[in-house]
Amino acid sequence: MKRSLYESGQAMIEYALTAVVFFAMLLFVVDGGRVLFNYVTVNQVAQAGARYGITHGASSLAPVGSANYTALQQHALGWATGLNQADLTIAATWSPDNQPGSTVSVNVTYIGRSVTGLFWRGQTLTLRGKSTMVIQF
Repeated sequence: MKRSLYESGQAMIEYALTAVVFFAMLLFVVDGGRVLFNYVTVNQVAQAGARYGITHGASSLAPVGSANYTALQQHALGWATGLNQADLTIAATWSPDNQPGSTVSVNVTYIGRSVTGLFWRGQTLTLRGKSTMVIQF
């Protein structure tokens, strides 16, 4: 069977149409994966900060309290792998104090941006993580 003149470019047109959709979906998955990675990391930072807070209560050799929690922030920042630390905010609160039986809550906020800029150009995504733990000793 002989091809007509109009059928010779059909495969190229079909490929061009499907390739655009395929690569757009691929970039969307990459962006979504990066947002998910940032969200998991923000929650890890919150948990690491809370663990540090409960193990360094008032009875610890190096106590951490509501007056000075820079050591807690520095420890939590060590877990912020892959995040821009300028966009990361870590806040800790103790209720009612840093004695055994009290709780420490660590709130982490991260301003995320799209990797490709294709879908959310110029927009930011605020990711939040919180961890609350009880001081045992």
